[in-house]
Amino acid sequence: MIFFDTLQSVNDLTESGMELQQAKSITQLIKKLIESQYANLATKQDLDKLSSECQFEIGSIKSEIKSIKWMLSAFGAIVIVAIVQHNFIHS
Repeated sequence: MIFFDTLQSVNDLTESGMELQQAKSITQLIKKLIESQYANLATKQDLDKLSSECQFEIGSIKSEIKSIKWMLSAFGAIVIVAIVQHNFIHS
């Protein structure tokens, strides 16, 4: 997080000859600009949470893939048995 010393900025601007109200307005605009630029940045905690969520999802997907592989293997075995049985019957 960047800290912006608004009081020091107002003082610097007024010391250089700017009117107090203008110095306050410009300082507030700069503060809002800085805050808006850093408002949507991810923190380390945000990234850690996202990483954990992704790892959980990856684990779930791996589990589903294993189930699908098992089902495809079983289906393949059934097809092979059916082909072999068909060949024995029609031989």
